[in-house]
Amino acid sequence: MNGWPVAVAAGRRRDYSTVLAPDIIATEYGVLVESLSPGPVGGPARVRAVTTAGGTRLTVAYRTHPLTNGDGSPLRDEQGRPLLMMYGLARTGTTTNPPAEADLDHARGPALAAYREFLAGEEAFRALPSRPVPVHWAGGSDAAGRRDPRLFRAGLAALAVVVVVALIGWFFLRPGADPGPCLTARVDAKATCPPPTLDPARTTVR
Repeated sequence: MNGWPVAVAAGRRRDYSTVLAPDIIATEYGVLVESLSPGPVGGPARVRAVTTAGGTRLTVAYRTHPLTNGDGSPLRDEQGRPLLMMYGLARTGTTTNPPAEADLDHARGPALAAYREFLAGEEAFRALPSRPVPVHWAGGSDAAGRRDPRLFRAGLAALAVVVVVALIGWFFLRPGADPGPCLTARVDAKATCPPPTLDPARTTVR
């Protein structure tokens, strides 16, 4: 299946921002900043379910990576705090499983390249779009990644019709049923059903 590299990071002056986002949510990339939070450096990948305002459902698996200068020293913001980057992969649909470790490793390169552009002009920077790449990711899939409420409502309406037809068929076609005037009463308000009669010889009280 396909996955999209993602990255969220803070800059020297700017707070956490989306740096790299899937091209399928190019106008809604802010949802990544709202959904991802830093985890332990060197810890296992975190998996988060993300839903955009437009209804696109994504699963994002990411690691927390310390950012360094060329000499390996920690990169810090204006207050002297070490800077971190959350990078990983996103896919459509939802699952609780992370992708293969090797695929997460490959996502770090595009994330760092995007971050360098972010540092070069933090104030005017807008998230860069990432392109889909093949990944190995176990778990449930949702090719569209979208929920269409119209299809859901149509399915409920069709189910209701089937239930009503089945009940009517059972009521009038069951053995011994006499639709007669009672059936007419359902389509003609003037028709009435005769009161039921009891056969004393066949009536018992238990």
